[in-house]
Amino acid sequence: MQEQISKKKDNKGTARILIVDDENDINLTLKVVLEESGFKVDSFTNPFTALQNFKTGLYDLAILDVKMPGMNGFGLYQEIRKLDDKVKICFLTAASDLYYEDFGKQAFPNIDENCISQK
Repeated sequence: MQEQISKKKDNKGTARILIVDDENDINLTLKVVLEESGFKVDSFTNPFTALQNFKTGLYDLAILDVKMPGMNGFGLYQEIRKLDDKVKICFLTAASDLYYEDFGKQAFPNIDENCISQK
């Protein structure tokens, strides 16, 4: 995964990833695994807090949960894109009926289908 992320690095040469998932267990698991793989990770359980703390040009990748209270992952995607059009964005979904995958493909046809992963 690390070689697929653009070469944008923080001042220590480490690729940075943003995780936004309202489920604490998933959020923590992703953070730990990615940090053990050498990434610098910022994680949030609240999409509004994540957006408030988002900095243009800081992240190489954002991993967003699709279904979150208040603002879903697609809404957060739209807001992030207003601030940074270069960060790569992937979505996580627990939806078994793939409704959100279909919604995402219709609402955002430019999203690579490989960037929507099931939990």
